[in-house]
Amino acid sequence: MNDNRIIVLLTRKMAGEINELEQEELTKLLSESPEAIYYDEFVKELWSQDTVQNSDPQAFYQRHKAKYQHKFDFVAEKDDENSFNTKLEKRWSLRRKWFFYSAAASVISVLLIGFFWRRYSDQDALGNRIEIVAEKGIRKQWILPDGTKVWLNADSRLSYNDFKDARRRLVSLEGEAYFNVAKDRNKPFIIRTEEISIRVLGTAFNVKAYPNEQKTEATLIKGAIELSVNKRPKERIVLKPSEKVAVINSKQAMGARDKQPNSVIVTIGNLSKVHVEDKEYIQETSWIDNKLIFKNETMEELIPKLERWYNVNIQVSAQKVKSYRYTANIAGENITQLLNAMQLIKPFQYKIEDDEIIIY
Repeated sequence: MNDNRIIVLLTRKMAGEINELEQEELTKLLSESPEAIYYDEFVKELWSQDTVQNSDPQAFYQRHKAKYQHKFDFVAEKDDENSFNTKLEKRWSLRRKWFFYSAAASVISVLLIGFFWRRYSDQDALGNRIEIVAEKGIRKQWILPDGTKVWLNADSRLSYNDFKDARRRLVSLEGEAYFNVAKDRNKPFIIRTEEISIRVLGTAFNVKAYPNEQKTEATLIKGAIELSVNKRPKERIVLKPSEKVAVINSKQAMGARDKQPNSVIVTIGNLSKVHVEDKEYIQETSWIDNKLIFKNETMEELIPKLERWYNVNIQVSAQKVKSYRYTANIAGENITQLLNAMQLIKPFQYKIEDDEIIIY
């Protein structure tokens, strides 16, 4: 994605100076990547700020140049007041336009060093974001301002703005959530996680993106979603109902030997249906019904899930026990009842010390 070109075209549009060909180019660039909408929203917020109307452009320019001259290649020009004012008067008829273009240039320079994206993905331009947190052992249901229903799994957080003035409905997710998105064809719904971005209009799907796990998953129940990997934003994956995609950060999985920064493993498959006691469950979404379903998973794989589900700390000291495999449906059982049942399938011992469960 051409970050510089998008910013330039967006500023020309807000200034009312964009021509027909440039508008077509901008539309194409914005449609090529879900991430581009962040630039669109930032430019609108920057343009609308009252400080733009009330600021001294020359003072802003000098502060901007002093701050960013080591990062940004300024066009050679004299810095004396007369030279500056003459150039400014010729180039712009409105002080507001010049200030805004200078601010946009500052944004571009920051983009080039990779700072803007990380910062803006965490908070919007006004800092007016709402964050919902589900602690370990807690699952929450929430209705967003547009009517979208969200189920938030344990140890997860969701942040969003009020959607009122934006052209896109932007949310950031850390952890796991199930979305039933309210339809609004004029305002696409965008979900941003550390590894992937998802664009939808109205549908139901599950996203699992815990920061301490190597795998990020998206599972579509109904409707359609378009997914892109943040490290390779130009590539698109369109999921159909009952399909899932898993993205594994190969650098994290393989260690420092993998030197390539954009190295990820992407797999596409079907959702997992688990039969327990003659009943069929969808493993990826059973948690929204307060059921934890797992199929042929090792004790080692289950530990982080059980820690989040019960808000406990678990240590397994016996290497052999880590390889034990289990299939089960957990509903109302507490952690002690579960461990006692697991002992009947594979032998192990456990004890509780200082709020920690030690399995051996």
